[in-house]
Amino acid sequence: MKNLTPPPADTAHEAGLAALPAELATDSGLAKLPAAMQRLEFISLRAIMELFSSSGALTPESVGRGSEEIINTLGAACRHHWLVRRWLVALVEREFLRLSNGNYSWEQIPESAVGADKLPEAYGALGFPPEMAESHQKLLTHLSELVRDQVSINQLLFENGEILTALAAYQNNWFTTYLNYAAASIVKQAVKPGPMLRVLELGGGAGLTTAAILDTLAGRPINYRFTDISPLFTTAAQKKFRNHIGLRCSLLDINADFTAQSIPAASTDIVVAGNVLHNAAHIGQTLQRIRRSLVTGGWLLFSESTRENHAMLTAMQFLLSPAKSEPLLGSEDRRGGTDQVFIDSTAWQEELVKAGFEVKCFLPASTSPLSVAGQTLFFAIAV
Repeated sequence: MKNLTPPPADTAHEAGLAALPAELATDSGLAKLPAAMQRLEFISLRAIMELFSSSGALTPESVGRGSEEIINTLGAACRHHWLVRRWLVALVEREFLRLSNGNYSWEQIPESAVGADKLPEAYGALGFPPEMAESHQKLLTHLSELVRDQVSINQLLFENGEILTALAAYQNNWFTTYLNYAAASIVKQAVKPGPMLRVLELGGGAGLTTAAILDTLAGRPINYRFTDISPLFTTAAQKKFRNHIGLRCSLLDINADFTAQSIPAASTDIVVAGNVLHNAAHIGQTLQRIRRSLVTGGWLLFSESTRENHAMLTAMQFLLSPAKSEPLLGSEDRRGGTDQVFIDSTAWQEELVKAGFEVKCFLPASTSPLSVAGQTLFFAIAV
């Protein structure tokens, strides 16, 4: 890895675009994405406003109310208080609510044209399978029960035990396809004559990042270790990728010492992580564990949410609420006291440098329509 020249960002960007449908991977095709994402986010925010109004937590006629009064009137479960506060922040950002002297009041009523019946159209335009719109529709129908913990997101999404199907629907869209194949193209540059490349994937989940990388490296010798915290995913990956020589699956917790989990120091050339590092209890400590596992000059490729997607505030964000008596993710790192689970690109770059990495690039560019989802691919080298 020491003598390997990192590929230019343009090469990875073009590879990501090439994985998209031809009609989408054009300036005019990409230009349609922001409007579709805005429509999807407005549907989510409108549902929150309707819940506030129907519960009496905050109505158009209400005088200003503080967040604690809104939360208490809503009847939100303690572990979801952080999420309701993020709802309020999002509504102020989109100018549906105003915040003055710590009190929230209505600014405007969201347009009726962005109702939940528009979910299939909005999700379809963003490349999600139909199952995602169906799942989100179900969650919106039960939003009041979800926030009060009268029903769990697991019960609604995984009622038939189809966890892999549900998560794959969430992860399968134009934005993650672009990022996965951009990452795969960078890994491809590392496969040169010589010792076999050692790749460690963290939080492999439904295996979409894995599939993109293995597809790009078809026929090339590679030592690929797929890991996840749940045996559900490692077992499924073992079956799904059973024909790929050199791939093995094992459990790994990103919040525990890697060496104790059979990942020795300096034993890996490339670490890959698709939308999982926000689950770190302490981002800096997890990045340090990753750095220790890499050889000097080794590569870290990971995708992450670098802004809060307002559509997910009424969907997958419920999965991030801590269990009773447990702290919210990031309570001991820079996220502590902010209610924020996701950090922005600048913060990620700062954390990477502190952990011993040199950031080479991140994609997509902030000016690209693909950036509207707030999903970013980071490429850094261990120094």
